[in-house]
Amino acid sequence: MTLGLDLDFRRWPALERRGRWPGTAKQAEGAESAPGAGGGAGAEPTLSERELRIAAALAEAAMPPGRFLEGAGAATASRLAAWLCSIPPHLAQGLRAALWAIELAPVPMRFRPLSALPLEERMEVLRSFEQSRTLALRSLLRAVLTPLRFIHYDRPAMFEHVGCRYELPTVRDEAPRWLSQVTNGREVEEDLELECEVLVIGTGAGGAAAAYELASRGHAVLMLEEGDYHRRSSFTGRPARAYREMYRDHGLDMAIGNVGIPVFAGRAVGGSTVINSGTCYRAPESTFASWRDGMGLPAEFSSEGLAPYYERVERMLQVAPADPLHLGAIGPIVRRGAERLGLRHGPLQRNAPDCDGQGICCFGCPTGAKRSTDVSYVPEALKRGAQLITAARVRTIDIVAGRARGATAVLGGDTRADGGRAARGAGRRRPRLVVRAEAVVVAGGALMTPLLLRRSGACLPSGTLGKNLSIHPASKVMALFDERVDQWQGIPQGYQIDHFADEGLMFEGGSLPFDVAALAVPWTGHRYTELMELYPRLATFGFMIKDTSRGEVRPGLGGTPLVLYTMNQEDVAKMQRGVELLCEVFLAAGARRVLPLVAGCDEVNGPEDLARLRARQIKAGDLDVAAFHPLGTCRIGVDPRSSCLGLDHQAHDVAGLYVCDGSAIPSSLGVNPQMTIMAMSLRAAELLSERLSG
Repeated sequence: MTLGLDLDFRRWPALERRGRWPGTAKQAEGAESAPGAGGGAGAEPTLSERELRIAAALAEAAMPPGRFLEGAGAATASRLAAWLCSIPPHLAQGLRAALWAIELAPVPMRFRPLSALPLEERMEVLRSFEQSRTLALRSLLRAVLTPLRFIHYDRPAMFEHVGCRYELPTVRDEAPRWLSQVTNGREVEEDLELECEVLVIGTGAGGAAAAYELASRGHAVLMLEEGDYHRRSSFTGRPARAYREMYRDHGLDMAIGNVGIPVFAGRAVGGSTVINSGTCYRAPESTFASWRDGMGLPAEFSSEGLAPYYERVERMLQVAPADPLHLGAIGPIVRRGAERLGLRHGPLQRNAPDCDGQGICCFGCPTGAKRSTDVSYVPEALKRGAQLITAARVRTIDIVAGRARGATAVLGGDTRADGGRAARGAGRRRPRLVVRAEAVVVAGGALMTPLLLRRSGACLPSGTLGKNLSIHPASKVMALFDERVDQWQGIPQGYQIDHFADEGLMFEGGSLPFDVAALAVPWTGHRYTELMELYPRLATFGFMIKDTSRGEVRPGLGGTPLVLYTMNQEDVAKMQRGVELLCEVFLAAGARRVLPLVAGCDEVNGPEDLARLRARQIKAGDLDVAAFHPLGTCRIGVDPRSSCLGLDHQAHDVAGLYVCDGSAIPSSLGVNPQMTIMAMSLRAAELLSERLSG
């Protein structure tokens, strides 16, 4: 059965309901289960008895007991099996393959698989993997140890041992009037046909800002979001829950190349703004100048030209310097080191005016202080008459005679934590949503937007769709101090060293909760456990580089993005310089031990060690790298032969199709991109509004 809903284009107080149509948003179904669980009743076993023994043997050698932290073993392996039920099947299969690769690796030299070796020999094997200059071996070890460590440390008792809070109490959600404008796609039971003026796909930095601007100008706007609308009751500070419910692919997406790089993106109302640290920068004029000089973009793409839009974003987000009262201990530590070295430093700009330093920004703000789009642009768009449907996975943009005329989506499908396994097992056809629109704004992010456009046959003539990927590579250095640091308290990213910004190096705080810190240390065996027991005195600080390397996004297994990225030597040198400078800052601040997390260089504890690090010829694969800001895979430009979009963000080859997200940004910005994405999206929405009203 197909439902037809007729909507007035100019005055849209609410969707007219016909047939079964739920009225308000509701939290994603499923009570919070034990950490690592998620298979549910009837879930198929994911590990055989032999594989359970392999996982247990590996966990026992990698995470032995310490003075007060218990060791891993069979129980950890069992919890891994339960966790595998909750992730997409192709990822679970990949992890099983990695288990077998580690199991068989010792056979040529020791004539026995890993699980058959005595404990001390197993530790020696893992130590050889850990210390190897061969990227494949270290990546294999990391692929298996990451979930094992997360599962092992994600328990209240482990947090109690080091004096940390495990989770926050659940708060009761409010029910504002604008929530009636939100429909949970999981609750829709019949096919729907809707009509609107502008369809906005995605509610992150770009989509939410565009929807707000268009709704403010009187247009009938429908937002579709693949993820769920998480309210404050979801933000309990547990990374396990956030990765499962708010991160794309459980935070397991990796860029593959000469270094394996996790690339994190959000999947929820608010997109990546829900899970970022709230850092707000305007792009530097040098970046805009490179766009004008190298790509021929006009003068309106400049600090002056975009200033009015930046100002509007800053008012909406209430951007201000981080409150020194909530910087925690790491801010003063970095200030001490930077001052002794004569470096420019200070609190960074954030969008959290009422922050109280809970320290879990990347897992959803529990107080609503962080002005992510789920608490700023989206509610303001809804107040102005926009509509929102969640759990709506868009399959294709509907293009008729060279013009975007809407989209087709599936409701409630492929967005659950179990990768859609529950819906497939039930054998029930998921409801289909067909939307007719005068214009379509795609804002799925730099990883997903090119996949949707490719499926739809759009933005293909230039051959650049999915290419030109920049990821703003990031790394970190850890250090042990005599005093307590308790990095889990305070703003995790509230301080900066911007002394080297002109070189493309930005140093920003990156404090880690206990269980996430457990993933960040590449060591194994007794020294790993000893370091984790010293967590209260462990400090972390990070940096990002303005990359000149470029990658590509292609369709991958199960609808996930396949991200290819090779780091060039210029960027490797820049990353090495960042590590060296952070080591120097920590040493100047009085660190007892400095851990650069570079393969073959475990510690830098004085000038001689620092000199040896500087003399090393570091390869890309030696670095511990992550990425949070993918950009450029559907870039704007003046030449249709080298870009996908015009200067108004409209596709060169499809009328009425606009892209307003990080994929439209022409190059790496050198700073956190959310404000630039929002500013450029406000400008694009303004131009679209003028066209619709003309």
